[in-house]
Amino acid sequence: MLISSPWICRLLIAALLFLSNAGYLGAADAGPSPGTYRIVNGKVDWGTYAGWFTYHLSCHMCHGQDASGTDVAPDLRKSLKTMTPEQFANIVLGRYRILDAPAEGPPDEAVRKSIIDEVLQHRRGVRGQLAMPVWNSDPGMKPHILDLYAYLKARSDGAIGTGRPKTMDE
Repeated sequence: MLISSPWICRLLIAALLFLSNAGYLGAADAGPSPGTYRIVNGKVDWGTYAGWFTYHLSCHMCHGQDASGTDVAPDLRKSLKTMTPEQFANIVLGRYRILDAPAEGPPDEAVRKSIIDEVLQHRRGVRGQLAMPVWNSDPGMKPHILDLYAYLKARSDGAIGTGRPKTMDE
């Protein structure tokens, strides 16, 4: 059976996660504080693993398989070098990054309307300029925003490599 809708795929994956043992991510592991990661012998805590899972549900299509960037979206390993958890959550949950604001002042009404239309339709603009969706309304993103940050920070710091990380109980 071929599933063509990405939302149906996400729903099925979320249901499988919920029904599996992985649905209890972090339940038995006190883990590090939110937004941080712990790695022991190359294995990650459950929060960081949940961040990897969230990344692959929502972000990898634009930012690349291992957060290394694409021709459409930036390398998140570089972005996380200086970004705080608060800045990260604000960007992911609260705003679009479409175009740089013009240096000479606010955009005229036609430009503003064009940007709003693009945002509302979740379209990509000119190649290389991403109309990043605001993930605030995605029920799978908000509760895992700090897990996502922890995973990306671990990638940025070089603490974990590419691919699916192993958890501490594997």
